[in-house]
Amino acid sequence: MLNLPGKYIWLILILIPFCGDNQAYSQPIDSVSFRIVPRYSFYSYEESGEILVHTPPSLVWSNLKIHITSAGDTLFSSSLVPRNKILRVPFNIARSPGNYDVSAEIQVPGRNMRFLSRSSLTILRYKPNEVKTDNLTGGLIVNRKQFFPFGFYCYSPVHPSLPEEEVVKGFNMISPYQKILPESLPEREAYMDRCARIGLKVHYNLLSVAGGGGVGSVIEGITPEVKRERLIEEINRFKDHPALLAWYISDEPNGYKIPPSVLEEIYMTVKKTDPWHPVSIVFMPPVLSATRYSGALDIVMADPYPVPDSPITLPGSAARQLRNEFNGKKPVWIVPQAFGGGELWSREPTIQEIRSMTYQAIINGARGIQYFVREGLNLFPKSVATWNECGRMALEIAAITPWLLSDEEPFGVQSDSRTIQTASALHNDQLLVMAVNITNTPQKSAIMIEGFRDGRARVLFENRFVSVSMGIINDHLPAYGSQVYLIDLRRNRDDVKPYPGNLVRDPGFEDISSPGVPAACYAWNMGDRGATYFVDPREHYEGGHSLRMRTPEDHKSVRLRFFPFNVKKGRTYVISVWAKSDPEQRPSPASLPQGKKGSQASLKHQYFELSLGTIGSKRFIPDNEWKQYVMSVKVPLGDEVPSRLNVLLSMPGAGVAWFDMLQVFEAVDLGRSVNPELRGKW
Repeated sequence: MLNLPGKYIWLILILIPFCGDNQAYSQPIDSVSFRIVPRYSFYSYEESGEILVHTPPSLVWSNLKIHITSAGDTLFSSSLVPRNKILRVPFNIARSPGNYDVSAEIQVPGRNMRFLSRSSLTILRYKPNEVKTDNLTGGLIVNRKQFFPFGFYCYSPVHPSLPEEEVVKGFNMISPYQKILPESLPEREAYMDRCARIGLKVHYNLLSVAGGGGVGSVIEGITPEVKRERLIEEINRFKDHPALLAWYISDEPNGYKIPPSVLEEIYMTVKKTDPWHPVSIVFMPPVLSATRYSGALDIVMADPYPVPDSPITLPGSAARQLRNEFNGKKPVWIVPQAFGGGELWSREPTIQEIRSMTYQAIINGARGIQYFVREGLNLFPKSVATWNECGRMALEIAAITPWLLSDEEPFGVQSDSRTIQTASALHNDQLLVMAVNITNTPQKSAIMIEGFRDGRARVLFENRFVSVSMGIINDHLPAYGSQVYLIDLRRNRDDVKPYPGNLVRDPGFEDISSPGVPAACYAWNMGDRGATYFVDPREHYEGGHSLRMRTPEDHKSVRLRFFPFNVKKGRTYVISVWAKSDPEQRPSPASLPQGKKGSQASLKHQYFELSLGTIGSKRFIPDNEWKQYVMSVKVPLGDEVPSRLNVLLSMPGAGVAWFDMLQVFEAVDLGRSVNPELRGKW
């Protein structure tokens, strides 16, 4: 085997037909029936990976003998039985940088046929801002975490306040229409830097120097040679930028009749310049024309705009068609309609319609949402209420991202009505069931769950419960409405428990009465309106959630003041919290506002601060592993000391961090604590 040169490596698998020979074999060769693709578009920090074997329906549940080799090494050799059309084959990643052929041989006992396929394996180095596509789940891996892009198109120049206005609502991605002109470069640098500081990713628009199409993408009087030069220059300028998510190279090429070969050439130019980020193309109906362009993209998008003259089911239908075609091969995103009143569309979608379109797309396989179009505060869409509904859904989707991007096999679900579409997902022994009403009338719903009997389901985002009887959820869905249910299947709960005597309400941020935000606290902004605090289900020390805080610039954080509790004067109180950070997401000097790039002393450390009222405070420096941070405060005697106090949490040091298990208890309770490791920490 080849030695691994350090922990961080790269892997890209590109499917190539295998033409192979028939030496030493008596069976005929079939190089068409099976296809193999990587699970991830590349691997870097991972030590193992998966190859997805696309199996013919007739061979599902068959015993397959699979032998996969590369450069004379065996990556996998064993028998497996596929339970569905996509079989996951594991392998260890151990390669030096370079290009390798990967060959897969598959045999079925009793069949006089040998199935062959070949892939190309490319290994490069790790980059902190890299973005992977997960071809199994359809999601992305960003900053080493699952990422469901939920954002919008916007216009240029990007209004300075737009990123902060939208990131606090829960949006995590923007895609500005723009012309790649030398004179407007400072505008592009400004919004990219701002987005990096507040944690907003950018789906970067290259239309004017790439595949074309889209709003205002034509640059007059430019030669193909100059366009290509500008394309490469722009990619080189921003390929290492922490805000970059993906490159957007063409808008509706099927409508503009741009040949696939043209976009394939552009795609190869982009990938040669920056193989660390995916490339996307959006298609107008008929969306299955996207199959002709599959060699020119990593992410396939569609923009069905049905309101008011076409069926509201168009976005769900487009997502389903693309998922069926690209499942296990390419992620699918949908562009829901968020405009109307001109051109071919006589009105905007209503609040109810935009919700139904969005959830239809997700239930049918979309793993990215990018609304067209946003121009604040009340221009596109004109209805502030409609856009608020989009922000509401941004928080909802963030709350269920681990389920939407889970690779676990869920229980099957089915509605008793054709007017209600359903889907399910399994994560951490918790079953998620989604339902959406595709009609403009309220509907009674009976959702049947395979393999589950009796229990109860939490109705997420409505703070209520319903019974599950004989495997059926009976409920009501409003006109064009959606519901998301969560059923806890866990027998053994988390072993990490709050200490006896804890005085903090909702210490693990598990109260999700309102999606995305911590329940038992007040919040103050200390200087930057783009500073955020969200409940995050992707990271947690205990339970299923943590509190994620992001500070764009030093000393301009959010400060949270938690629910008050009674204290005794003259007594000592211990405050503890578990925390971790991501040093790779610390702001770089280049992302600081003009005039502040020369002073870097405060950027040496990211820190957070705990306080008990105004009595005492302490600063801590978190790192990339969960650790417990502890302080003690003695409440003084005196009439001026209030009988109820609050814990305050802020993160003056710029960056991102997660917090869990915030606890306060009287020091006399320490001896009775079931967690003796606290002793000696304060």
